[in-house]
Amino acid sequence: MKRQLITPHLTTLAAITLLLGVAGFASAQTPRDALDAVRSDLKTDRKVLIAEGMALTDKESDAFWPLYTSYRAEMEKANDGIAELILEYADLYPDVPDAKATKMLDRYTKIEANLLKIKKNYLKKFGKVLPPSKLFRFAQLDNRLDLSTRVGIAVSIPILPVGQAQPTAEKH
Repeated sequence: MKRQLITPHLTTLAAITLLLGVAGFASAQTPRDALDAVRSDLKTDRKVLIAEGMALTDKESDAFWPLYTSYRAEMEKANDGIAELILEYADLYPDVPDAKATKMLDRYTKIEANLLKIKKNYLKKFGKVLPPSKLFRFAQLDNRLDLSTRVGIAVSIPILPVGQAQPTAEKH
């Protein structure tokens, strides 16, 4: 039995995400424009890829899609916090004061905890409308799409140089 761990569609999405991320950030007028463009493109592609990857019955589909729409709305709202952090970082780069870095890291970990909480909550809800194997498949697809999105954005964000932080002065 041939096992296909990475579907062709998801591999293609990962490549497109990387290209969109790099091209979007490179050609956009502002960091916000670039971030919004990448997030918008991926939002549209995500639903199509989930639909293709899930092969839902009509009954499953009727229950799944309204729940999925609610799930993605909550995830997007939480991800807005990550977007704001990225933009704040872009404004400060390369001189991120230690105090600001500490605050940003605290916000980041709270956002990550909230994203996980939302996922866990909705996986329980999806589990009421999907059989376990399809629930697991959805979790896999959703995770891959999240990772693809993050990689697409991350490749365009420079790492803070060592020795660039300013311990006392805060910019912003």
